[in-house]
Amino acid sequence: MIRDEELDALLRAAPWMSEDGRKADRYERVDHAVLGSAAVLLVVAAVGGPAAGRRFFVPVEIRGGRYEGGGLREAHAVEAFHTDAVLRTLTGGTLRTERGGTVEFRGAGGALAGSLPEVRPLPFEQGWSSNALSLVEIGGVPHIHKTYRSLDDDVREPDLLRLMNGTGRTPEWAGDYAYTDPASGTRHPLGVVYRYAPGDGIDVPLRQNLRSLWPARSRLLTHGSPETVARRHLRPLERQLREAGRFLRGFHTDLADRLGDGSPQPAYPAAERLAQAERRLTDLHDRTTADPALPAQVVRDAFQALRQEVAALRTELARTDGSWPGGGPCHGDLHLSHLLWNPPALIDLSTPSTAPTAPGWAAQSPLEDIVALQRGLEYFAADEAAFEAANRVGVDSLETMVGSLDGGPRLSPAQQDELRRVFAVADHWRDRVRELLLGPASDGPLRRLLYLRRLLHELAYNHAHTRPYHAAIDLRHALRLGGGGSGAHRDSEDVRPC
Repeated sequence: MIRDEELDALLRAAPWMSEDGRKADRYERVDHAVLGSAAVLLVVAAVGGPAAGRRFFVPVEIRGGRYEGGGLREAHAVEAFHTDAVLRTLTGGTLRTERGGTVEFRGAGGALAGSLPEVRPLPFEQGWSSNALSLVEIGGVPHIHKTYRSLDDDVREPDLLRLMNGTGRTPEWAGDYAYTDPASGTRHPLGVVYRYAPGDGIDVPLRQNLRSLWPARSRLLTHGSPETVARRHLRPLERQLREAGRFLRGFHTDLADRLGDGSPQPAYPAAERLAQAERRLTDLHDRTTADPALPAQVVRDAFQALRQEVAALRTELARTDGSWPGGGPCHGDLHLSHLLWNPPALIDLSTPSTAPTAPGWAAQSPLEDIVALQRGLEYFAADEAAFEAANRVGVDSLETMVGSLDGGPRLSPAQQDELRRVFAVADHWRDRVRELLLGPASDGPLRRLLYLRRLLHELAYNHAHTRPYHAAIDLRHALRLGGGGSGAHRDSEDVRPC
């Protein structure tokens, strides 16, 4: 039997554990199943504290046929765990758990599973992740074995990868496994196996391109405006960025085909979502305007722009009777690093709703992905500009980021000019990337609503976690709302499903 103190020590020290989970009074073993000779698959619940009742999936190493004493170690560090889990996934089958539940393994079938290929772990530097990833070779082909830490998160990635097999838009699904709770009958994904998708996220070539611009920036600006300099410097990436935009459009079309039933997409619940945005804006106003790290007048101006945008959307809602086109399934949590580059692929799918009969089907849109990429570009370019400006003027990057809002009153006139020039180039560079990747500009009300909601969500998060540097980025783009199409109100018709 695993001792409570061992489990406590393991989970409190786990780098993946959330802060609220780490503050549990204690941890309780809910259920388990033994997988081969390498691991016991534990389901654990937090008892007491802010995460009370939340459950976690914790594979624990078996030593010498037992899993007791000597201190616990997560099985992710044990090669045999990955081998056993992947082989069981490929061949399918069910494990009974101690308390009458099941762990069901589901494989792609065919030659991959039928021939019982050799499975062996490969070296893999995954970096930090809230989930656990490892690289395994199946019959000579690299695959990812991914396990999910939290049972209570609404994980849909395994089903989405399975449904998208054959489109060439997502990694090839090889199998997955899930726990069925004996009390509720609810199925919770535990792990998935999919073919490794080579290539970098699109953020990698973008970072290389922008950073290569800085050394020659002063010389280039003598021969052209910031916009001209940015556009010329991006020419080597133009074709690839346009192709990535077309790939995203194809993904949305294929996703709608695979998940839909042929019926028209219902109306997006714009009135409900706008009301939520209004409530968040009201709640956020008093807390953010009191932040001493941010220029008070800029914060007031940004919130005035946000209120004006809410009012404009409210007017648009009344004018159009709330029927805004552009709904449909989407990636759901698209970051620049999730859009792989050369060859293109999309990873880490988080589609909010996976069937017309499922809750939330109407309240999603491909434009969410466009907004997510746009916001990603805004953070990316501002971050790069703040660090470049900090290096040039000799101050901290927080000061240059905040200075991009109020001009940097504590800086000398020469430093202020340098700050403006750096951010001007970065802003024009960002707008050109967005144009190439996301297509021609438009000003549809649904895209504006989705942008507003995401901006408010991120501003609330950055305030709650005391991140004035990132909140300053949010405020920069709140100020651009209503900018006649030159600012945040740019999106793409080109990426909507056909």
